Amino acid sequence: MSSNDDTNGKKPEDETKVVEFGKVTKNSTGAKDKKALAVKPKKKVSLSWVLGMIILLLIAVSFVLAPAIEAFVGGRNSNSIVFGKYGKEDISYSYGNYFYDQVQNYATQYKTTDGNTTQTLYQIWKSAFDSTVIFTAINQLADDAGIIAAEDVVNRAIIESGAYDKDGKFDIESYQNTTAERKASIESSIRRSLPYQIVVDDIGTALSSSAEANYVAAMAGKGRTFKYVDFNASLYPDQKASEYALLNKQLFYSMDLSIISLETEEEATSVANAIASGEKSFEDAAVTSSKDSYATEQGKVGKVFYYSLTSNFKNADEATQLLTAQAGDVIGPVEGPNAWSIYRLDSAPSEADYADPATLSAVKAYLAYNDNAIVDEYLSGLATQFALDAKDDFEAAAEKANLQVVDVAATPLNLSSSTYMNNFSYTDPNGVLAAVAAEEAQAKLLYTQPAGTVLDPIKGNASYVVAMVDEETTDEGMSSYITMFYNYLSGSQNQQDFSQSLYTSDKFTDNFLGTFFSVILGETM
Repeated sequence: MSSNDDTNGKKPEDETKVVEFGKVTKNSTGAKDKKALAVKPKKKVSLSWVLGMIILLLIAVSFVLAPAIEAFVGGRNSNSIVFGKYGKEDISYSYGNYFYDQVQNYATQYKTTDGNTTQTLYQIWKSAFDSTVIFTAINQLADDAGIIAAEDVVNRAIIESGAYDKDGKFDIESYQNTTAERKASIESSIRRSLPYQIVVDDIGTALSSSAEANYVAAMAGKGRTFKYVDFNASLYPDQKASEYALLNKQLFYSMDLSIISLETEEEATSVANAIASGEKSFEDAAVTSSKDSYATEQGKVGKVFYYSLTSNFKNADEATQLLTAQAGDVIGPVEGPNAWSIYRLDSAPSEADYADPATLSAVKAYLAYNDNAIVDEYLSGLATQFALDAKDDFEAAAEKANLQVVDVAATPLNLSSSTYMNNFSYTDPNGVLAAVAAEEAQAKLLYTQPAGTVLDPIKGNASYVVAMVDEETTDEGMSSYITMFYNYLSGSQNQQDFSQSLYTSDKFTDNFLGTFFSVILGETM
């Protein structure tokens, strides 16, 4: 492979801006992904939907939601909203009950959330509902088992609750100065929670056998290290990528673009007319009206390739308008799969420089995901030849071919992604081997071949992986850790499994989604 074909290990998508509509995504830090230019159109806004939004604002400001809901929907729901059943007991929201308290708690947690208000409202209510389902189911089990909150246990729990603490200790004066209503509320909350807590604690503290702990510890401590090379589209020859681009010039034209994304045709037409008449500048309209993440940038997207825009048009042929426009032209409104958009060309479309590394990277990215058959044959042959060359010396073969070797730290066989043990998601720095090992057959292959074996190429998405089983390892530290803390780990897992079993029980009737849309948002599904 020539140096001209080397892309320094970068994947083609790292150097290509691809514009997507119809969703607003977030990266791992919570920042909005600027690849998302619009949101899905919602159903017609009703008065009840608006009232639902007002409820959310009340949550964020005061966290006292129940009076607001009673004012809006209480009359027709007898001050109670039923979201489902567990056994013969309703999972209902009413002032002062457990569901009510959970809504308050989750509203506090989500009060600083920056994002879609409907989604935030859904998260608050769904989280509160899930908590109430578990609480109701466990209390029914506690009642069947005859578990009660004895008076001395309640009193001790009140003292230990911290509700009357001063400087970290129970303070008699604080207790005496608390209103009777507040005391009754605290006692009621603790009394109803004690049977639930007893059951949860019993499940979480159930001891496991030493044989089970030793077995899991041995599995967690035994692992393998690996080396691999990833044959992705970035390795496709520059010359071949350039030739493809020359035969498909239109796809790789680039332009500087700004955009305004709106939910309905009516909104889009109104904004377009305001821009055309001079009532608003494009920038002001983007800031005040656009529903995508570019609104904060006055609608500016930056330089994009034409091929990345075509999927944003409901009628792909309409995208050709962008190729014939001049700098400053405003195009639209045009309909997309999930939004209406208004575009402005900030620079006239220009033909690609077919020797430019950024262009070549974009071409390879396009081929990988839109015309993969062209690169697949080349990558398959490259990977097969490398696997043959690497059987004697993996590192030397990679160096000779100017390929990057990825080292994977010791990893135990963990087919079910058990939380007790490590897995490839933590040990594979690039995540490529982790992706192919997600298939059970491939994972078993990695752990059944002798150390030093170079495996045949493994197909994964738009690339191939050639891996070598490196060394068998034993991690005494991990084994000791599992043995020492197994009861704690097992207890946490028991609680998770128990909760899941409650959700899948025949006793559970889940009407949350329909009730949320019809009562809270006032929409018909």
